[in-house]
Amino acid sequence: MKYIAHNMKYIAHNIKHALLCDMLYVLRKSGGFTLVETIIYIGIVGVVITSFLYFGLAIFDYQDKSYAVSEVQANARIALELISQTIRSAKDINISSSTFGIDPGVLFLTMDDESKTPTIIGLNKDNGYLQIKEGVNEPVQFTSSQIKVTDLKFFDLTGTSTIKNIKINLTIEYSNANQNEKYNYSEDLETAVSLRR
Repeated sequence: MKYIAHNMKYIAHNIKHALLCDMLYVLRKSGGFTLVETIIYIGIVGVVITSFLYFGLAIFDYQDKSYAVSEVQANARIALELISQTIRSAKDINISSSTFGIDPGVLFLTMDDESKTPTIIGLNKDNGYLQIKEGVNEPVQFTSSQIKVTDLKFFDLTGTSTIKNIKINLTIEYSNANQNEKYNYSEDLETAVSLRR
């Protein structure tokens, strides 16, 4: 960012210098400027410098927005993949302990490895980050602190089937503490995952 700003200042300085040199050349050649020529040159220099400044600011805004979008998308992809893998590898779902259909949802899984039972998928707090807790181990955060999960819902779609099926609704947004509009970005995701047994 500093490099781009430095380059923009350098380019604006060179344009201003070139226009001033042209003005001095005309002065030497013709013996002076008329008032109209002076106003036109000043107007041209002002328009060029203003255009470069707006262009530079637009680049900065685009980079900031692009960073927020990529951060949300990367976290959303990782979160959904990790939740899906964990559900697929589970032995069973503890329906009575899980929270279905409301935000924030919590999913309790029974694993083959007793030391990882229960495996709990949920948020550290409402509008917080996603975490997985395996057995008595400490919860592990698996989304960045720069994003927040504003909606996490699990739905039991098993019905009469023998294979348990869970639908996941997930909304992730960039954690915009300063309420800066260029950082506003969120993504809604939905998938369904079945246990492998």
